[in-house]
Amino acid sequence: MKTAIGDRKGNPVVYVVLVAFSAVFLFPMYLAIINSLSPLMSTAALLPNGFHFENYKLATTMIAFWSYARNSIVICSISLCTSTLVSGLVGYAFARIQAPGRGVLFMIVLSTMMLPGIVTQIPTYILFHKYGLLDTYWPWLFWGLGGNAFFIFLYRQFFSSIPKELEEAARIDGCSIFRTYWNIFLPISLPVVATVSIMTFQGSWGDFMTPFMFLKQDHYPLATALSMISYTANGTKLVIQSVATAAGILLMLPVLATFFLGQRYIVEGIVTTGVKG
Repeated sequence: MKTAIGDRKGNPVVYVVLVAFSAVFLFPMYLAIINSLSPLMSTAALLPNGFHFENYKLATTMIAFWSYARNSIVICSISLCTSTLVSGLVGYAFARIQAPGRGVLFMIVLSTMMLPGIVTQIPTYILFHKYGLLDTYWPWLFWGLGGNAFFIFLYRQFFSSIPKELEEAARIDGCSIFRTYWNIFLPISLPVVATVSIMTFQGSWGDFMTPFMFLKQDHYPLATALSMISYTANGTKLVIQSVATAAGILLMLPVLATFFLGQRYIVEGIVTTGVKG
């Protein structure tokens, strides 16, 4: 054990490679931060050209930034509350309820992962348009109630690894199937719940194409608004790149925060779902 630890600590090549890859991945972040603090109407630069923190204030005042951010929170909340819980319930059913054709149905659910989302966007748009649900948040509710195939797979793998004795004890105490899931299985599946919640949040927060198709500008989330609305100088079409870059960094902060706060749960959740196939 001491020898293995000593070998890892004394191998400088590993650290050189890690630092080199880290620098490559962090370089775009460095450029974004430097250029977000540059003077107005300045060109992109590799070195700092001043530190104008007022660019971040302009990013939130030149457009209805907080209104769009509120729309993003609404969409993310709907996706989190529906997709996370429904996927867990479906995963529990596949893992613990014995029913004929369960394996075939599970394979059909997994096969939907191979269907690109762009293939279903136009038919989905026509369907919601027919029922008058465009420019509302109802589509996100219905998508969440349908669950997510990958999240169902994660839940199913985790629930399959839980001993049967725990479920049998709950049945003896008079718990129904749903109560067993809600009171027994869900509380002990925190790593998977956190993993699914973080991935759902990041996917919903950064999605700009779907809201563009289904919502009008007043209901745009922040990602869609920043991709469609430009920070331009008064009376011109010239984009103020430093302010636009500052807005992009503000958009990215919640994603970075959730990742760094929950990365331990992501690793633990992915690892634990591979305990039992």
